[in-house]
Amino acid sequence: MAGTMRSRVIRRLEGYWKMEAGNVVFVPAVGAFLVLRFEDQLSWPVAVSMAACAAFLLIGAVAWRMELAALKGDRGFEAAALPWLARAQPPGAGLLIASVVGAVYEFGRDGRWTPSSIAASALAGLAVLEYVNYFHVQLQHFDHPADFQRLLRGRGFREAHLARALRKRRETTAGRGRRSGPNVRA
Repeated sequence: MAGTMRSRVIRRLEGYWKMEAGNVVFVPAVGAFLVLRFEDQLSWPVAVSMAACAAFLLIGAVAWRMELAALKGDRGFEAAALPWLARAQPPGAGLLIASVVGAVYEFGRDGRWTPSSIAASALAGLAVLEYVNYFHVQLQHFDHPADFQRLLRGRGFREAHLARALRKRRETTAGRGRRSGPNVRA
């Protein structure tokens, strides 16, 4: 990657991870504020959706920070973060499912949109989008012209950066597992 292009990407990623990290607190806090302002109660579905949203925003912040460190030539952060991110995916998916079930329950309880059902649904929806965006395909194409043009040209969505890193890690780990280990004879 050319020096000028690399420095532009580094500047952009500096902002990404910081924005995601700030949103870990900001987005759930706005949801809580609005529910409390208009309803005076935070239900368990709202709390679960807040937790799921915060969890995936945190995962996003760590993932972008990992990409930034790698661009700067520091693979140590990736070595520390990638195993944590891999372990976070299954419980995160469980929390995600709980948030969606909670949002459906919250709406079904009254059969109408209330501040709690809106907040639970919006936060669960954002958590679903963040999960897909980091663990599967890159959904975010609006903030970088090259990505947006790629999407408009019909080339579709591409594998998320974190998904690619986790896939490579699994392949490397699986390859090592076949060749060595406590039960393998030389």
